[in-house]
Amino acid sequence: MKSNLILFPLIAMAALTFFVTAHLYFVQRKAIKKWDVKYGFFKTYEGDRPEYLQAARDHYKNTFQLPILFYVWTGMIFMMGNVDTLDLSLAWLFVASRYLHSGIRIIDHTKLLHRSSVFIAGWFVLLIAWGKLLFDLLFSYS
Repeated sequence: MKSNLILFPLIAMAALTFFVTAHLYFVQRKAIKKWDVKYGFFKTYEGDRPEYLQAARDHYKNTFQLPILFYVWTGMIFMMGNVDTLDLSLAWLFVASRYLHSGIRIIDHTKLLHRSSVFIAGWFVLLIAWGKLLFDLLFSYS
């Protein structure tokens, strides 16, 4: 299998990050236009804020937490040139979990059970991916 195929899920994750960033921008503009926050709030991000703005900010922060391990993992297996069908499947499963997680957060961030279930599924996929990488490093390259 061509190792560069792993770059497609990586690009899909980057696209999601750009989308979530744009979403936060528009939510912040909405909060300012509705006078839910004053423009000065964004200097320190302290003070009263509506729940929808806090949810968008938390969502944005989430895009830079667990996915970091995905980016490192994909970069490592790409550089090793050791991408197989299982790696590619795990990558797409993780990306799908992040898109679903984002969809739940944007549509109705109060659905904690749905959101956390999808998060844990993605976390588990990533755990398997890292476990496979460790196995490959220990046993395939001896």
